[in-house]
Amino acid sequence: MTGRERPIVTLLTDFGEGSYVASVKGVLLSITRSIQIVDITHSLMMGDVGPAGYVLSNTSRYFPPGTIHLAVVDPGVGMDRLPLIVRADGHYYVGPDNGLFGDVLRTAVEVNAFHVREEKWLAERISPTFHGRDLFAPVAARLAGGVDPGDLGDEIATADLIPSPIPTPIRTRDELTGQVVWADSFGNLMTNLTQGMVEEWCGDDPYQVVLGWERIRNRIRTFQDTSKGNLAFLFGSWNTLEVVVSEGSAATRLGVSIGEPVRLERVVAG
Repeated sequence: MTGRERPIVTLLTDFGEGSYVASVKGVLLSITRSIQIVDITHSLMMGDVGPAGYVLSNTSRYFPPGTIHLAVVDPGVGMDRLPLIVRADGHYYVGPDNGLFGDVLRTAVEVNAFHVREEKWLAERISPTFHGRDLFAPVAARLAGGVDPGDLGDEIATADLIPSPIPTPIRTRDELTGQVVWADSFGNLMTNLTQGMVEEWCGDDPYQVVLGWERIRNRIRTFQDTSKGNLAFLFGSWNTLEVVVSEGSAATRLGVSIGEPVRLERVVAG
């Protein structure tokens, strides 16, 4: 970063409404006043690490290199899990080693990680229930101020870090099975099945999506390619398969939750 650029710190938490997010921002600004803070979301389901990592990985890529991503979805706060800095493809990720950065680690080309140890950079008193404020926010602020990750902790092997809790899709000749990993604010059900993964599995062969009791063959490119209220699937802006309802909510219509299996089946002609 040049001296004229204001460092960017993004925030992703499961803190919801209330004062906790403001406390974290207060620490960031107290240490490095010049930063730009961008909220990704604070409405994640409490303690649900897999969907949080999915949202983080798919959102952070749109920020410029050098951005610091402070992510706190930490059901094990105060327990024995490593505080991390992950440097991946020019971005910095700060948070707990609990699988939250698993999707980032899986897709990054250049990546290394650091176990935060240098207590001089942290709050004088670290609450065992609020590491987001007292541990991770000071680290993110120091990075934004130009401190090198190696001065904040020891480099560790990325292979030893906890992977995403979202299972890898299972592939056979006739089926490809993933799961619902996120429901956006429109009720679109996003999965961990990428377009490349699906095309590699089936090529040009027709297939249907099985979710709950529904078998969906209506593939569309845009939401207006089908009539209002129709159930369909498409590959969305994150290049993953989504089950949608035109001008409606697939989440409400189907009543399924995050973690629900999504199965693709080849359709036999005739």
